[in-house]
Amino acid sequence: MKTKSWKKRIGSVVLCGMIGTCLHTAMQPLPAAHAANIGGILGTVIQGAAATQQVNEVIKYYESEEGRRKLFEGYKEKYGVSDNYYRQQQLDEMMPRLTKGIAAVDPSIHQKPYLYFVNKQQSFNAFCSMGHVMSVNEGLYSLTDNPDEVAVVLAHEMGHGQKNHVASGMRKKLNVAIAAGVLGSAVGGSALTNLAMNIAVNQIDTVAITKSAEWEADNLAFDYVINAGYNPGAAAAIWQRVEEKYGKSKSSFAGEIFSPSDHPTHQQRRENYVKKLFEYSGKHVTAEKGVVKVNGKALVKPAAAGDQSGAERSYFVLGNLAAAYHNGHNKSNAYASGNTLMLGQQPIMACHAGDPSASELADLLNRIK
Repeated sequence: MKTKSWKKRIGSVVLCGMIGTCLHTAMQPLPAAHAANIGGILGTVIQGAAATQQVNEVIKYYESEEGRRKLFEGYKEKYGVSDNYYRQQQLDEMMPRLTKGIAAVDPSIHQKPYLYFVNKQQSFNAFCSMGHVMSVNEGLYSLTDNPDEVAVVLAHEMGHGQKNHVASGMRKKLNVAIAAGVLGSAVGGSALTNLAMNIAVNQIDTVAITKSAEWEADNLAFDYVINAGYNPGAAAAIWQRVEEKYGKSKSSFAGEIFSPSDHPTHQQRRENYVKKLFEYSGKHVTAEKGVVKVNGKALVKPAAAGDQSGAERSYFVLGNLAAAYHNGHNKSNAYASGNTLMLGQQPIMACHAGDPSASELADLLNRIK
């Protein structure tokens, strides 16, 4: 369905009948000039109050079960539903797992379970709408096929959803338009309706998520992936991958979580996660320039393997080590299990060509841990 027809469809259902606020006032007669000025000011105030109320009603509707399902169907019609069964199945497996992880710290997620699908768009993107409506572009998988990294992207979007960032962005955008007089004097007419519909349907391009909201979603994603049992090092690894593929710019390509010009840079986001991993480990492990360090001493500089650079791999090793220290596995000895370095019950690193052997790394880790 085309955007125009989708706007008309929702507009007729959602906003019809919201208009019609009257306010009668009685005043003593004033000189004509003063009366005109006061009347104009009062009219503006009345119109602004009415419009603000209508904005709140629009947002409330989209957060309702009926409204969010209309958005869900509308997004599917607009962006198309992917016919890649594997990707949709993967998403079907990951979302309940992440939901359980989020529920451990925010049980409110059960009040509004996420609606989600993989769409046909080839840009590198995922988005979360009002009403916990989510979609992942097929193009995201061209950037990364790693489940832990995909989980970080999903968790970031769910962070936006849990904190109602999109609804807040929409409310601010509409209220600014009202205050600036963009909607003209016909408050309650088609101007507000059309603008609200445009933002609701095209929000991933038009609703500004603030820098502070981006940081909040990033930090929530870290906790969410840990609670869901994913490698927390993937949070830093995904930004290493983005930087390697698209450069250090924060606006190198399209996509809500990657491109906005006022958002943190790729490097800032990666380093934020490195610091969080350091804290999560009890300040025992970190990584810098592809080198994983334990208690300030170098453990390993992983070689490139598969489609991952050595630097990207280093963050996965860092994540496993941080989890090992956080969960007390560092009290046990490190050892080699085939080609895998273990610390207690925690796998740390699968060794590939160009890496030291697992037994060599186990000996070194036992000396410095």
